[in-house]
Amino acid sequence: MKACLKLIKRKDKEEETSFMKNGGLLLEELITFCNGKSNPIRNFSAEELRKATNNYDPRQRLLEAGDFEFYKGSLEDRLISVKVYPEERIVVIRDKALECIIKDIVIGSQMSVHKNVLKLLGCCLETKLPIIVYEFVGGENLFQCIRPIDRVSQPLPWKCRLRIAMGIANAIAYLHTAFSRPVVHRDIKSPTIILDEEKVARLIDFSLSISIPEGQLRAEDAVRGRMGIGDPEYCTTGHVTEKSDVFHFGVFLLVLLAGWMLDTQQSIYSESSLPGFLKPYDEQNRLIEIVDPALLEERIDEEQFLAFARLGLSCLCEIGEDRPGIIDAAKQLRRIYQSATPL
Repeated sequence: MKACLKLIKRKDKEEETSFMKNGGLLLEELITFCNGKSNPIRNFSAEELRKATNNYDPRQRLLEAGDFEFYKGSLEDRLISVKVYPEERIVVIRDKALECIIKDIVIGSQMSVHKNVLKLLGCCLETKLPIIVYEFVGGENLFQCIRPIDRVSQPLPWKCRLRIAMGIANAIAYLHTAFSRPVVHRDIKSPTIILDEEKVARLIDFSLSISIPEGQLRAEDAVRGRMGIGDPEYCTTGHVTEKSDVFHFGVFLLVLLAGWMLDTQQSIYSESSLPGFLKPYDEQNRLIEIVDPALLEERIDEEQFLAFARLGLSCLCEIGEDRPGIIDAAKQLRRIYQSATPL
């Protein structure tokens, strides 16, 4: 009994220490990012979330992406999504990981008003690495939808993909313009986008986001994110700009357009090889060959696919100034969508 009590006290002490440290960092980041004007963020206890997820039952795991895992849970008769950062999945030092998670909480909470961002409900600060709680909208992951493992799932229709692309473009544009300083996402990719029951895309991760200092056009930081797929200017100089997100968005568009077709044409395909892989198709006017065959079966005007592909390629220009702005990209997508054949 005494040993058990000692264990409980030690556990309580660890949770209290984590809460104080994490709470201080969260408050500091909120003051910096929101100029002291932020809605309160609800704190959940570690025990609440353990019960809500049935002790993080693997059968309730919705997603594994990068450093985190996503679980379905039930709390106060409401379905929730719980993002956990297991220490064994973290590839950077803990303090750096903690900094990213705090940033994820702060920016995610402020972005929750956007319809293409998963609404953040609160967090747990008692654990060494904070846990984030969101609303539950379903468990479909965009990466799995455009490259289904079982090849049985119905492919996403063309207009659905266009709506997803527009939604993410609008969310990134909001990130760039809605705050006192522009925020660059730095890691736009299909595995960290959830689709709700109506196939509306929701961003679920802002851990690598960075604010551009007031009065500046760029931020400086060590190269982060997926090596080989980032903005070439950022990778060589460490300078982060809004056009860095445009480059990532271009990759996102082309993967959304091509789907499994890229896998069938290249035995070992990764997004990091996409720009070089597409170059000969562009130069030889063969871009239609990269379109997901499932889309070609819809008998859509091929010019729509080509316009979409050209937009994606324009976002991949090596020089940032030559890329369109994210708002302009969103407008071009809207024009393609308006000309598309109804579902």
